Amino acid sequence: MSSFVSAVAAGPRTRGRPTVLDPEAVSAAALALWSERGYADTGWAELAEATGISVRTLTRHFGTKSALAWVGVQGATDRLRTALAELPEQLPVNEAVRRGILASMAHGGLEQDEGRRWLRLIAVEPELAATAPEGYAPWTQALSEYLRSRLPHADDAVCGALAAGYQVMTFHALAAWAGEGGAGSAAEAVSALLDYVAIPAAVQQ
Repeated sequence: MSSFVSAVAAGPRTRGRPTVLDPEAVSAAALALWSERGYADTGWAELAEATGISVRTLTRHFGTKSALAWVGVQGATDRLRTALAELPEQLPVNEAVRRGILASMAHGGLEQDEGRRWLRLIAVEPELAATAPEGYAPWTQALSEYLRSRLPHADDAVCGALAAGYQVMTFHALAAWAGEGGAGSAAEAVSALLDYVAIPAAVQQ
């Protein structure tokens, strides 16, 4: 059986003091446990034992078990928003989207063993894969808002659909990259797939 370090933040705890936890550490422990035992066969009790955090605290903080798989999305969303906001307005929208997506992946740990394990796990666990649209919702919303600002004649539905398409393609490229042993970099895999996608110039006017 694998051993896991406690995901509770370091420091003394006094009576009545709320548990302070590290979401990324909890997520990492969950991913390791799911890889070993399977997602469906791992319950909150096993996660509590592995992390040293009570079931009550885990469920209060994360709500659903699947939410543990998408902890890193908020960081990726923040990087996406920052990158898009800093790009020059005259940059063609297709290139801007590419740069934003690649920036969202930077410093996200995808190149490390844990990142590859996460991608492979999502790919082989149907229950987790089914939660990807919801898990990636903040990232998709951020990209949709940017597209709305750059495509004056496209409504919210169109921009939302485009952003969702970019999310699916990006994740597919990452999953394929991880499944093939991670040859090259994750950014190269995503960039290569984005070469096949372009918003027509006619709708950018």
